[in-house]
Formats: sequence, structure tokens, C-alpha cells
Amino acid sequence: MESMGLELESGSVMAIAIVAILYVAVITAFGGYFARFNSNINDFFYSGNRFSWWLPAASMVATGIGSYSYLKYSEQGYNTGMSSTMTYLNDWFLAPFFFFGWLPIIYFARIKSVPEYFERRFNSAARYISLTIILAYMFFYIGYNLYTIGIAMEGMFKVPQLYSVPILAAFLGAYVTFGGQTAVIFTDLFQGIMLYIAGGIAIFAGIYALGGFDEWWSFLPVSHRLPFVHLNADPKFSSAGLFWGEALAGSIAFTFMNQGFLMRYLTIKSVNEGRKAAFFNVMVTLPVSAIIVGAIGWIGKSLVMKQAVVGGALAGYDFVQIENTFHTFIIVCWATVKQNPWIFGFVVAALMAALMSTIDTLINACAAIGIYDLYKPLVKPEATDEHYLKAARWASIITTVIGTLLVIWFNTQKDSLMNIHYKGIMTIIPAIVTTIFMGAFWKRFNSYAACTSMVVGSLVTISTVWYPYVIAPVSWFFSGPEVGEFIYFRALFGMLVTAVIGFFVTMVTSGENDKDVTGLTIGTLDEAMISYKDGGVPNHALGQKAKNLVATIDENIPTHWIQLSPQAMETLAANDGDVIYISDSRWWLGGLRSHHVKATSNSKLANSEVAMSTKTFEEAYMLSGYSLIAEKII
Repeated sequence: MESMGLELESGSVMAIAIVAILYVAVITAFGGYFARFNSNINDFFYSGNRFSWWLPAASMVATGIGSYSYLKYSEQGYNTGMSSTMTYLNDWFLAPFFFFGWLPIIYFARIKSVPEYFERRFNSAARYISLTIILAYMFFYIGYNLYTIGIAMEGMFKVPQLYSVPILAAFLGAYVTFGGQTAVIFTDLFQGIMLYIAGGIAIFAGIYALGGFDEWWSFLPVSHRLPFVHLNADPKFSSAGLFWGEALAGSIAFTFMNQGFLMRYLTIKSVNEGRKAAFFNVMVTLPVSAIIVGAIGWIGKSLVMKQAVVGGALAGYDFVQIENTFHTFIIVCWATVKQNPWIFGFVVAALMAALMSTIDTLINACAAIGIYDLYKPLVKPEATDEHYLKAARWASIITTVIGTLLVIWFNTQKDSLMNIHYKGIMTIIPAIVTTIFMGAFWKRFNSYAACTSMVVGSLVTISTVWYPYVIAPVSWFFSGPEVGEFIYFRALFGMLVTAVIGFFVTMVTSGENDKDVTGLTIGTLDEAMISYKDGGVPNHALGQKAKNLVATIDENIPTHWIQLSPQAMETLAANDGDVIYISDSRWWLGGLRSHHVKATSNSKLANSEVAMSTKTFEEAYMLSGYSLIAEKII
């Protein structure tokens, strides 16, 4: 087979295919195993809010790296160097707003989806306007991921997308449909490790082929060593434009609006644990991921430059020729692993891991919105958890089918991966991310302003696709006279227009909105905690964990309640009615077997005992013979 610069014999193709197919099969089986941890709809979508911070945080590695990430950022790294890391390193300035604002709002208010927040904060019209925008955003990402992996499979194996994309989508849909969020998290944990190992192998092989780190650095052009290039010279990759488009609109969308990421945070056992996960994501996951997905492009540039100096291929390697930079990752990886099909197959499996780990999150997120924002409120308001579980699985199947069909549209787009991505995203998100921010941090912002902002802001932003020069007042300072396609400044323009509309409508309708927004804005978090505790006063006294507890069964104790000895309650610094997190003591389970309950004191219990009903024990997925740990949440 000869394609995109690769020359593979039939035996090599078979070895690569075997590795890739085995990987997909193992992940599908692995994910399907976790279907047993879905006893209700909250388990299916939010894993019972039971996990320790490190498990969802580690799984976010795979969620944040899509199949397009390897291809797109390697391509950008080859063209512009280390500035390809910009999109992964811009989230830091939003962290405080998320840590102390948005995360506690959605957690304590028990928000299940962003559209639900819009209804509770504003009205039902705002809910369904936001629902339309968010589904467009997530379906775009699903189709885009399937499209990029389909192109890669077609280039390597000459398997048409007509066959490869539906087959891959079927495997993805299978384990998400039956395993739910718990399957997504555990498979993404495995796949995140896989992604980093494969990326590390590819980087090591490339550096080795060049003759070491010093050789790589010396042949890398000076412009490629800089963190910011084309500050305002190239509108198709403008550092200034990238910040105002990706860092502002894109990062707010991923942090505040992306249902998949929000659901991952809502699987965590407490707000404080969620903050740990968010901090780890900003300080560790994103910087490392930026290197993993972009470094092959930097290595590819050095390889090409060194070949030009020595006048041919490097000793022991084939000549590397990158005509279509879209294929940079595949070409460089294949050349530097010295055509070892098994290692290359492992790298290809990493591409599949990136695809699966991003899309499984999005499929589960779309299904959650389908159930909580469409099916449950509009079709079947009162039904059993068993019924909603079945409906959720059908929603997952429908989501997978729609995402697969969108690949047809993506194949009509003719541009670089970076441009295709941002042309879509920067048109969809500006109005809604601005409205979310104003709603969470400005109590006076009302339903009239929210609905008007999203509708008019979206329409104005979309209109710039046909009338781009209306963006010129915003972009001229950064891009100079040749403003090009306004790929990144469209987002800034849309956000500014939405903010102005929202502010103006709020001012002229002041006093018209008497909706109770307690617990839904940054200034009402104390009330939100009281609501979370079902009216109880929050207990902020610092306590310690009560360890080595042994479960005893008492059917007289109400479901979702436990009893502890007075000494254990003192250790926890807990009062009767406080929310307690009880879990299996094996830390490496990450909270898989755990539950949130309320506690009361029982002086008849030994200090090492915790009493609960059989139903509470089973809902926590506890196993007899293992000690438990209790800690106070609020």
C-alpha cells in the first residue's frame, strides 16, 4: 500500500490492523463491564457523584485529546512551531471563575445540564434556546472527531470512510450505551495512559532519529522555538487572534458550557474535590497534553530541515517528505519507528483512543441533555428509573447515528484542520458563553436579556460568515489591513455584541424580572449550600476522616441515612443531619463503591461501627468484608 508518503507491505498492514482491532475490542469489553454500576439514571450520567478527584481528573487527559488533536496540532506545530501549544495553555485566567463561581453553583444547585440551569436561572424559553446551541456545539465535535479518524484510516489502510466511520462509531456507541458515565471515566482513564505512552514513544523515536535533543533543537528554525509567532501578520494563524478567539471563547466554552466536561466534574464527590481536579487539569494535564499532541510537528520540521542540510535521508531512515501537512503526525511517526508495524500499530491505536475517549464523553453528554431537557420534561415527566435508563440508552444510539451522518458534511469542507475547526466553533459559541458568564456573575441579568442576547447574538455572529467585514472594527488592530477570513476574531466580535445587547436589555427591563435566583448566582452560594443540604445549616467545622469502619445492617434506619458512634461523629466534626461520604477504604477504586448519606449519632454503636439499611449498602455498591471510610462533606 502506498499512501500519504507511507509504503507498507501487506504484512505490515495486517500487523497494524490487528493491534488496532484488538485495542478497540478490549476497550469495548472493558467499558461494557461497568454497566453493572448503573442502578438509576443518576448513576448512568453522573456515576452517583461518588468519585475521588484524581479519577475524573486523570480521565480528562483522554477527553481533552481528540483524534483531531494529534493531526491538527502536529500540523500546526510543523507550520508554526511551539505556538501550537497556545490553545492548551490559555485556561489559567478562567480558573478562579470556575473554582469559586461556576463549579459551586452547578454542584450545590444539583444542576444536571446547562439548559436546566438556564430554565432555573431565567425561564423555559432560555432553556430551549441554549439547548439548540449546545447540541450544535457537541454534535459538531462528534462529527469532527469521526471525520479526522476516518481520513487517517483511509490514508493508511485505504478503507473508505463509508465503512471505517460507521464501524468505529458502532463500537463507541456500544459501551457508552450500556456502560454510561462510569464506563466512560474508566475507559478514558485507561486510554489517557495509552495516549501518553504512545505520544512518548513517538517523541522519543523522533528525537532518536535526529541524533538527540541537541540536534532536534539546532535544526528547529528560530521562529519555531518561539511561543508566539505571527502576532498580527497572518490572520489564519494569528497569536493575538488565537487568544481572543480560542482562549476567551473556546476556553469558556470548554470550562463553562461543554456538557461532557461538566458531567465529569459532577461525578466527583464534593466541590473541594472538584477544585482539585480542575487545578490538576490546568496545571498538569493541559501543559503535558500540549507537548504530546504538538511535538511530532516540531520534530517533523527539524527532520525536514536536517535532510535539506545533509542532502538526503538521515542514516538508517527513509526520506521524510511532507507534502500535505495534514498527515504530519502519521508520516513522521511511521518514518521514525523505522517501519516497525507493531509499534506503529500501537500509535494508530492511540489515535483511536483519542477518538473514542472524546466521543464517548460527548455521546454520553448529548444523551444526558436528551433525557433531562427533552424527554423527561416534555415527553415523560413521571417515569421509573428503569424507564429512563432505557430511554438514555436509546438517546446514546441516536446521538451516535447523528454524529456519524455529520461526517458527510465535513467531507464537503476544503481547508486546514485548524480552520475547519475554528470556523465552526467560533460561529456557534460566542453568544451562549457570554450569556452563561453574565448569568452566573451578574444577579441583575434577567430572562429578557438572556433570551435576546442568545438569539440576536447568535444571528449576528452567523451573519459574519457571509459579511465578514463587519468584524473589521474589532480585528483591524490585531490583523492589520489584510483581515482575511476573521476565523478567530469572529468569536470576540460575537461576544462583544452579545454582551452589549445583554447589558442594554437588562438596563431597560430593570425590575421586570422577579424570578428567584437563589443559589444560581455567585452572590447566593450560602443559600445554595443550605438547599443542597435540604434546608440544613452548612457545617464548615474542620474534621478528620473516620477510618476502618465496619458496616452493620439495621433495617430500621431510613434509606440514605447512616448511624455512627458519638466518637466517630466527633472525629468528623459532624452534627446530626450533616452530609457524609461513605466509601470503600481501598483508595485505588477512586470511589467506585461509595455513597452520599446523612448521619446521626447512636451511642449504642462501637467506635468502629457504621450502621445502615441493606438498600443503602447496596446502592453504595459496597462489598462485605471490606472496611469503610467516612468523611464529612457539608
